Order: sequence, then structure tokens, then C-alpha cells
Amino acid sequence: MTSYSALRRFNENGLDAFEKAFTGQIDDAVIDPTDPALTSAVQGTGSFIPKDFETAKDMAQAVLAAIGTTNLFEILPDTGFWAWLTFAMRDQLFKKAGDGTMKVGEVHRWYPSNPNDWQKGQRHLVRMPVLLLKTLGDDADHLLCGAPAVLPEIREQLTSQQDMFNPAFQQVARSLYFNDATGALKRGAGGKSGGTPRRLAKVRQQLDVTWDLEEREPKEIIATLPAEFSRFKPETAPS
Repeated sequence: MTSYSALRRFNENGLDAFEKAFTGQIDDAVIDPTDPALTSAVQGTGSFIPKDFETAKDMAQAVLAAIGTTNLFEILPDTGFWAWLTFAMRDQLFKKAGDGTMKVGEVHRWYPSNPNDWQKGQRHLVRMPVLLLKTLGDDADHLLCGAPAVLPEIREQLTSQQDMFNPAFQQVARSLYFNDATGALKRGAGGKSGGTPRRLAKVRQQLDVTWDLEEREPKEIIATLPAEFSRFKPETAPS
């Protein structure tokens, strides 16, 4: 298992090689993620060991621990940094086809877009979980309880706009859809029918018209949700 003494970032040449590897133009094995011609260490960061993390939260915790005292929000726009982390964890995040090429899927899952572009930025498999955990802590459990390699429907629906990072709103979502006993989503939380995250995202827009959600307690918000959410409502709402 590879161990890195510090986190690193790709330079321009490294990013070019990274993109070629992820688009099948070169073999990823030819890239040395510690090559000083392609990368440089990020000052202030600590050691990091990529492994088969059970959940996206586990992965995010490990990355945050390695980031250490470095200001996360200063490195959010650092494409080379997040690309390097993605490359370092490629075996955990992406399967390989029979011919040895990586099955990477939609580009924004692996290539870090502008973090201010929420429609694209929230799809990145490494940066978004790290940001969610740093910003929301355990209130992001419903968004991070799945495997790191999976971009779940609930995360797509509930992080597509910057104002969705409102702690009260995410506390409501966690209370509705996360099962503390199992550490997983409640049954039906990944669907598209009434009361699901897709619907909560739309209802939030309606509530924003009349309420300032930042000034409301989560239990107040839950109490006003339509009947379609009843099957997900907890017996004891968050305070």
C-alpha cells in the first residue's frame, strides 16, 4: 500500500499527464505521483495512505487529517491538488476495463472543475466529500455514507446550489433520510417519488420564498413539510 509523506499537487505538465491517463491516451502506470517534474509537495500537509475506504466520509476524514493546518478553502480552487488526490486514489475510485483503461465516467467526477460552478463542482468524487465534511461535519452523514466511488442521487440533488450548504437545511435532510442505526440511507431515500431528496430540493425553493431558512430551527422546517414526507420523518425531530 503506497504511503505519501505529504500531499502534493500536479503542475501544468502533471495535469496534462493526468488528463491523458484518465482519457486513455497513456497508461496511468507511467505516471509517478511523486515525480518532482510533475508534482510538488503542499506545504503544511501531512502523510496520506490511499486505501479502500468504506465510505466517502471515511475518505474525507483521511484527506482532512492529511491537509492538517493548511487552509482548505484556500486550496479549493487548486486544480492540481485535487487532481493529484484523485490520481493517488484512482484504484479506489475507478474500476479498470479488460484492456486496462480506467472506467472513469463523466469528466467532472475526476477532473476538478471551478468550485464556484456548483452544477459541475459538486460531482467531484474527492473534493466535494471533503468540503461537505469540513463544512457540515456529521450533518453531512446522509451525503457521505455511500462508497467513495459512487456519486449518489441524494448528493446530486442536495448540493447542486451553494445555498444548500445551509446547516439547518442539511440537518433536516439528514433527519429525514439517514438511519443512525444502520449508518446508511433509509429505504426509498434514493428514489424519485414523493418525499425523496429530489422533492425536498424543490420544496426548499418554495420555502425560501417565505422563510429565511437560516433563522429557522430544523424541527420547524420539518413540521411544515408536506404530507408526502411523512414516511421519512423521524419520531423525534432535530432541535
